Amino acid sequence: MTSDGVKAEDVQPRTYLAATAVAEKNGKRERAGWNFGGRRDFSYFAPGLVEELAKTAVNRTLVLFDAVQPPAGEIPVVLGPGVTGVLLHEAIGHGMEADFNRKKISTYCTMIGKKVAEPFVTIVDDGTVPHQLGSINVDDEGTLGQKTVLVEKGILTSFIHDKISAKFYGVKPTGNGRRQSYQHYPIPRMRNTYMEAGPATPDEVIRAAGKGIYVEDVSNGQVKIGEGDFAFYVSQGRMIENGKLGAPIKDINIMGNGPKMLSNITMLANDFEFHEGGAGACGKDGQAAPCGFGQPTILVKSLTVGGTRG
Repeated sequence: MTSDGVKAEDVQPRTYLAATAVAEKNGKRERAGWNFGGRRDFSYFAPGLVEELAKTAVNRTLVLFDAVQPPAGEIPVVLGPGVTGVLLHEAIGHGMEADFNRKKISTYCTMIGKKVAEPFVTIVDDGTVPHQLGSINVDDEGTLGQKTVLVEKGILTSFIHDKISAKFYGVKPTGNGRRQSYQHYPIPRMRNTYMEAGPATPDEVIRAAGKGIYVEDVSNGQVKIGEGDFAFYVSQGRMIENGKLGAPIKDINIMGNGPKMLSNITMLANDFEFHEGGAGACGKDGQAAPCGFGQPTILVKSLTVGGTRG
């Protein structure tokens, strides 16, 4: 209930099932895992899904025994579909939250209406995607969940607003006023943030990279919101050699700058997918909020890879 007469309620179920596998081979031990979930009831976790979860966790563990380290340096990086959208969320999406721009912290604070990416890039934050972790019927200020286009054909068109920032900018709230609980203030938070698909096939994107790395999954990221500088640990990936996927890789970091990475995206594939996990949460100002993300296969012209010396 709000002081301006809004009465609203929402039910937001959240479930997930996770599996972790540990394997040992020739005295060497590896560990990996996976999870499925979201805004779903328990009927989602049918026997077939449980079997897929177990196989995925095992396969992600076993592949690490054959992993190598790529050469360090600035190289082309292909981000696989789905789960690598966490990079979009962390390194780019946070910079588009309106409180960071209202306070002139974000690089994007003067960029509304300006080019931030190539014309084939469109980025959306959507609270209405069925079953996704960031989906809401209303936000925590009583504003209806909705679809907000942040970047349209390469142009920054909107920030992510709560009521305070919307009033400041003279626009309507976008339904992003979210809070962890009644003990916290609502602040602009992402819901389901994703990049729309492009025209290429995944094989064409990998072939265009020539020599670089293919990132399947990342974890343990650190981001400096204002500038957008980031570092993420690559937990699953492969070498790209002569335009084809090669040996698995592990124990490396990728580093770069979110706005620069966005401007350096040179190809998008047609294989868009959302991450189907349900275990994660986004932290901001001491508050945790469930968020979804997704993207197609993406070619970034260059990122810094911390591997072995070239």
